[in-house]
Amino acid sequence: MTKTGAKAAGALVLALAVGGAAHAATSSGGAARAANVSPSAPITGTNLVSDGDFNSPYGGTSFTTYSAGQSFGPWTVTSGSVDLIGGYWQNTPVGDGSVDVDGNAPGAFDQSINTGTGKYTLTFDLSGNPDGPPLTKGLQVSVGGVTKTFTYTTGTNTHANMMYTPESFTFSAKGPTTLTFTSLDQPGSPYGPVVADVSITAGAVPEPASWALMLLGLGAMGAAIRSYRRTTELARA
Repeated sequence: MTKTGAKAAGALVLALAVGGAAHAATSSGGAARAANVSPSAPITGTNLVSDGDFNSPYGGTSFTTYSAGQSFGPWTVTSGSVDLIGGYWQNTPVGDGSVDVDGNAPGAFDQSINTGTGKYTLTFDLSGNPDGPPLTKGLQVSVGGVTKTFTYTTGTNTHANMMYTPESFTFSAKGPTTLTFTSLDQPGSPYGPVVADVSITAGAVPEPASWALMLLGLGAMGAAIRSYRRTTELARA
């Protein structure tokens, strides 16, 4: 094969590989598609939650209780009461505050989120107040018309090691929405699920099948480059 023929063949295979990777990235519903669905869609990676680390205001050396109708920063308590945790127990994995969704009793709190049109991913860290029952804490999370239920079982976590677990799910929005955390514990419980490190970013997490397509595309790209180099070396010999 001539040098020109080798280059043409290598370029064709490379183009096909790049095209496969691009198709996989687009079909995953990631940043490229999210950025084009609406001029109002935010930049991927920007956290749309205000005070998702629960530091403004600070919960104090122990904690501060807020009841229905009261606000702490951009968050509003909508039922029962919640405890804004300062130094009462271990900071979160990134060193921030947290909220026990059972204050004097099970509660709920929310925040309006300025979403645009597109897919979004909500992430947060979850633990449970280790001071008392119930052993398993229940939490309901609602945003963008999607409601999910989470549980956290205490018994091994302590004030010194809250053993936070990361949680996440995706949702779609067509405009501003409201993010709500609600305790599912029984009435009268002061020891609830603990929420921390809340974030909402544009774009959905790619599904496993999409990741597989992307990896196949990148693998084909690497094979094409290696084949092109070998063909070029043979043509030069």
